[in-house]
Amino acid sequence: MHSAMIVTWTEPIPGREAKALEYGADVAAFWTKQAEAGKCTDPELFFSERGVGMWMVKGDRDVLLSIHDSDEAQLLIMRGQLLLSDFGVDFYTAGEASDAFMARYMNALGALT
Repeated sequence: MHSAMIVTWTEPIPGREAKALEYGADVAAFWTKQAEAGKCTDPELFFSERGVGMWMVKGDRDVLLSIHDSDEAQLLIMRGQLLLSDFGVDFYTAGEASDAFMARYMNALGALT
């Protein structure tokens, strides 16, 4: 598991709270299905005390990108943007791949000096 897809938001858009809860159930069902197929880890959900929500899955970057680019996932992302403030999807390097990322970063930094 060398990559993580992390989704963040701050709060439901006022008046869309009930739909945001339904959306959360749909997202959990979709990504749990992907995990059961062995494509990623089970989705993990987090809430901070300052109101930021986050969920993530880990897996192979190419596999996660493939799922992310599917029509079903893109529809879920669009719904999230319409229901949740400050909604964002990011891909992170994780595990051993982080070492390779830092080595590339150091090489790029060295090219600037």
